[in-house]
Amino acid sequence: RFVSFNKFLLALGHRGLGIRNFRPPELSGEIPFTKTLLPSIDSLGNTVLDVGGHEGAFTCEVLKNTRYLSMVVIEPHPRSFEKLSAKLANNKRVILVNIGAGDMHTTLELYDHSDREGSSHASFVKGVIEGVHKGVSSKMESKVRRLDEVVSEKKLRVVFIKIDVEGYELSVLKGLENTIRIQNVPYLLIEFNEMNVYSRTFLKDFMDFLSEYDPFRILPHGQLLSLRPYRAYWVEAFAYQNIAFIRKDIALPEELTKFV
Repeated sequence: RFVSFNKFLLALGHRGLGIRNFRPPELSGEIPFTKTLLPSIDSLGNTVLDVGGHEGAFTCEVLKNTRYLSMVVIEPHPRSFEKLSAKLANNKRVILVNIGAGDMHTTLELYDHSDREGSSHASFVKGVIEGVHKGVSSKMESKVRRLDEVVSEKKLRVVFIKIDVEGYELSVLKGLENTIRIQNVPYLLIEFNEMNVYSRTFLKDFMDFLSEYDPFRILPHGQLLSLRPYRAYWVEAFAYQNIAFIRKDIALPEELTKFV
């Protein structure tokens, strides 16, 4: 008798816990969270990695709210990269790189909607298009590199990593392991959602890999909710959410920690 009502309560509870808050940006928490941290890292020589830059929305927000930070934007899809270049190619604080990111140097199939290529859903995981979004997929070959190589070649000092690659996030992290460990990168921002069902990745996989970091779900307006201690029944929610990983020795700004 109460199934529909209980589903409503569950959906409402998820929204309050930072899950399925797609838009506006303030509600998803991604941009307010990032803006709060930017003053502490906005220095010459510091770099933010935007992995899965699409058309540059996140990068533009960072640039708008900083004076000194450099951005390296990784985007494999040629159509998205074309739009990204038109928007940011002349910005001296931005380096654009048209490759995919992963845990090895290889070539992979990049899948997208056949009727709207260059979508924000493009992924190395075929199930993202055909399973999650119920679309017809097209594919193209994309070169993939470990981003440790890019960081080393360009002599970057990385202070913030944002990863949004539609289910392929753990492979990206593994390809950045040397950078994360050696440079003690303070902040990572990772999107987690139902695409991770198709890549067979749990949030616990991220938490184990980043054991020197505290994991937080980002609530509406950028506040943080701790995911410790780990309890699978409420941590493993396969729906849109932004997860912040913050190095354990970092003091968090007070405005972010009301629910920590």
